Formats: sequence, C-alpha cells, structure tokens
Amino acid sequence: MRRSYLVLAVMLLGAALAPVAAAIPPRMRCFPETGHCIGGPFLDYWEVNGGLPVFGIPLDEEKLEQGTEGSFGTQWFERERFEFHPENRAPYFILLGRLGDELLRRQGRDWTTFPKGQPQPGCQLFDATGHSVCEPFLSYWRAHGLEFDGRKGKSFEESLALFGYPLSEPAIETNSSGFTVLTQWFERARFEYVPANPDPYKVLLGRLGAEAYDPTGGVPLQYHQVQAPGWPHPLEVPAGFTIDEVASGVPSPRFMAIDPADSSLVYGSSTTNQVVRLRDANGDGRYDQTQIVAGGLAAVHSVAFINGQLYAAAEDRLVRLSNFDASGAARQVDKLLDLPGGAKDLYGHRTRTIAQGPDGKLYISVGSSCDVCVEDTPLRAAILRANPDGSGLELFASGLRNTVGFDWRSGSDGTTAPALWGADMGRNNLGQDKVSDELDLIEQGKNYGWPYCYDDGVPNPEFNDPAKCAGATPPAFKFPPHWAPLGLVFYDGPAFPPSYRGDALVAFHGTARDQVKDLGGYLVARVRFKNGRPVAMEDLVRGWNAGGDTWGRPAGLLVLPDGSLLISDDAGGRIYRLRYVGAR
Repeated sequence: MRRSYLVLAVMLLGAALAPVAAAIPPRMRCFPETGHCIGGPFLDYWEVNGGLPVFGIPLDEEKLEQGTEGSFGTQWFERERFEFHPENRAPYFILLGRLGDELLRRQGRDWTTFPKGQPQPGCQLFDATGHSVCEPFLSYWRAHGLEFDGRKGKSFEESLALFGYPLSEPAIETNSSGFTVLTQWFERARFEYVPANPDPYKVLLGRLGAEAYDPTGGVPLQYHQVQAPGWPHPLEVPAGFTIDEVASGVPSPRFMAIDPADSSLVYGSSTTNQVVRLRDANGDGRYDQTQIVAGGLAAVHSVAFINGQLYAAAEDRLVRLSNFDASGAARQVDKLLDLPGGAKDLYGHRTRTIAQGPDGKLYISVGSSCDVCVEDTPLRAAILRANPDGSGLELFASGLRNTVGFDWRSGSDGTTAPALWGADMGRNNLGQDKVSDELDLIEQGKNYGWPYCYDDGVPNPEFNDPAKCAGATPPAFKFPPHWAPLGLVFYDGPAFPPSYRGDALVAFHGTARDQVKDLGGYLVARVRFKNGRPVAMEDLVRGWNAGGDTWGRPAGLLVLPDGSLLISDDAGGRIYRLRYVGAR
C-alpha cells in the first residue's frame, strides 16, 4: 500500500536537545489500561494537540520501524500513529499516519470512486477530493486541529493538518464497536455522530489506530514487482514474498486439489468440461505433464479428494471418479447426486463447489439461475449438505446468490468448533457502486437475503418487501461491488508469517465490463481477522489488470503442505505459486 503523510506540527525539540536536558529523565505518562507509556516529544505533542479525545491511549511503546522513507520511531494510539522524524526542520518533526486512507484501502474501498459532494449552504466543499463537510461534523472539524501558532482558536490549516481532507460523504456505517452511526471518512480520521451522547461528545473519532495496528508489524505493507518471461506485466506482492509460475498453457483452471496418493494436482476446467491432472515429472517444481481424467462434465469447476477418492462437481451432477487407466483417465464415473442446472438470464450461475466439512459430510454450493428472481427449487442460491455417498441431501443455508468459495475457520483456542465462511456475489444492474459482494458467516438454517434484499437488508426494487428482509442475516464483511470473489481459503500453513494464520485469502475474478466503467478486482486479497471476525482487507497479489490491460483472472486458491499458495488463472491458463522467502 502506498504510504504518504501530511507534514504536521511538533513541539519544542530544541529544548530537548539542550545539554542540560541530557541529565534530566524524560517526562512520562503511563496508562494502566494498556500498560504502555508516552514520553519525550511524543508526550508533548499528544498533550498539546488533543490528548485522549483526539488520539486515545497508547497501544504500544515507541519503537523503530522501517518505512518507505527509512527507519524512524513510531508509536501507535487508539486513533492515530505518531512518527518521529528528527531530520525534518521545525515544526515537522512529528508526522501523523493517513489511517483513514489506509483503512479504506485495506477494506477494498477505493475512495476516489465514492460519489462526490455538491456545494450546499452551511457546508464546506473541498475541491481537492470533491467532498463536502456539513453539520454535525463541520463544527467539530473547525474546532479541533494541531497547534501551529499559539493563537486562540483553530485555523483552517491547523484543522486540515490534524484530520486531512474528507474522503467520503456522510453515510450510515457500522463501526468496529458494532454501533451503526452516521460516519464520514477523512485522510487521518473517521467522524462518527452519536446524537444520544451529551455535548460535547456527540461527534466522536473512530478508533482507526486500534483497527489498523498489527502487533506483529504495524507498518503498512510495502510491495515489490516480480516479472517472469511471458508475463505482459509484472505482478506485485508484499515484501518478503515472491511468486512464480508452475503451469502455463493449461485450459481454464478453476478449483484445485492435491491427490494425497501421489501429490499430483487435479483441477476442474469449466470451459472444456474436463477434469485435468497435472504432474511434475522431472521434479523441477513445474507441472509439465497433463492428463485428462474425465470429460463431458458440464462446466465442471470444483474437485476434492474425500476419503481418498476423487469427487468432481459439474453443473448438473456430482460424480465420483475412480479406476484410472494408464493414461490417467477414469474408467468409472459414478453419479452421486443430480444438481439443478440451467439459467433464466445472462446472470445464471453454472459452477458448483464441493468440499468436505469437519463433520465428514459433503458441502455443495449451488448458485442462482438468474440475477434476481424467485427460484423454482430451494436447491439453488444455497449451500447443500449430504453424506459422502450422496444420500441424505439437505438444505444447509439459503439466500446465497452465488457463494462460489467457502471454507472453515478453526477456533483459535482449539476447542471452538470450526466456523463456515463463504464469499457471496451481490446482484447486478443497480449501478457500478451497488451491490457489494460479501463475506458471510454461514450457519445452518440461516437465510442471507437473496433475492429479496441485498447488503444490510436493503429491499431489492423488484420486490420492495422489507418484511422479507427482516430475518435475513447481514454480511460480516463487505467487498467492493462486482469484484466477483471466487476462491476462498483460510491460511493455516507453516510458511507465511504467523500473523497470517486464521486470515482469509480470497481470489477476486474481477469486474465485468457491463457493470462498471473502470475495471477493478483481478487480485488476491488477504482479509484480516480479529477476535474471530473479519476487520480489514489488503492486497496480497495484484497486477493482472495493468493500465487497462487485463491479462489474468484469479480463480482458485490452494494451500500446499509446504505452506505455499497456488493461484489458478482461468483466463490466462496459468497456475502460480506464492511463497514467503523472508526479508532480503
């Protein structure tokens, strides 16, 4: 993520550098709530420029961190991040992080695409971002700021230095504490309006520091480019990671699985209607041998090894493949289940995903037959469950328009039952800013709203029936509209940094040209979890859409036994491997 800062004011560092100061212990203020203290220039800055209401309590001790401008001292607070730059001349020794911008980007929300504001009486329009600040937030913005000149009151420049420019118009959002409030984002802050609070606490600042702080690192990701022969553009991955190509020229690889018997890779090829096996014949780390396991399986997309046997999910059936001949082809194809197929419009979904749950049963996702309609069968827009032999088919969860990727997240304490999460695609044709794709905590018997509503229970205009949405389960996390999430895995491997364990990795297939003006997505993202809930999103691999040239579309994800991650690209006919190699 790009890192930039608006230069901010600092205290009288010259006094701290005087010879007599060396003999005086630095003044400290400690907070029993976190066990951390503030001292030196950071404490002066904290006290003069707002203290607890503006910055909150410290989340860590001052420490040296590496950033794009070099090494510098930092300290994280509930609502901000301080940086100490003694090489800068006064009053620019301390800078504040652009946490509003950083968190929006982590969430996959490109604020440059947000609807703009309009000139209004009693409001202030900022030409730099095209957004307005109105009441109840304008008075708060004008009343607070950094202290530049020692004069009474706050100047425009002092308020701008503390909060930055507005990045959004006011909107109702749910904050990290679970409260739904009127919210407006700024470069360095998030304003939240709580009318039930007494004055002067009706406008509060969001806890951006607490939401962005990562005790394992705390510094926004730095990316580097990786170029390989045959790639029209480089891919970008975080520092410490690298990515290479392990297969090319393979037809439309979608979801993948490793055969436990021989470590070969099997995938579904949705455009060729085939199940394909890849082998690394010479052991060089690239798959160089292709075998066709089975054909004639309509839009086959997902494969899985269940109790040592190969299963494949086609549009209209679930099959088990066995008795392979010398060429790798399955002599025996047993149909275990009939699945509903067909499409009512251009947006009908043909892919079916299969996985074995912690309970040993089969879980099958079946997408909708349309964009928005009432289905003829409850087995569509749903996740189904059955026994491994196909018996006992039941509806597990409904109202899921197209949950292609799903996986189970284990409880961190080792005793909590694994939870099923799925990435669902929102509807089309309401504009490029609607409807969000979403990450759902999928529980048995729950309904997630489609086709009657979207997002947080917003009625679809085709039905306009709020009563149908009253019992719908809202999304746990929203993705950008039309990004089309496909593969979803929770990272539990041994190779990535420890902070990745328990986080979701999501492959976004990318936006469709008939829904958006500017293409987006086409990347693999990391969704960070905290206390069992998704809290932020950041790019993990990006670059398949460069300068309007879309040359790849991530589809499937698979964590290998060594902890590396396979990424299938069904448009480019490639499979990549993402590895963590550490700092170099």
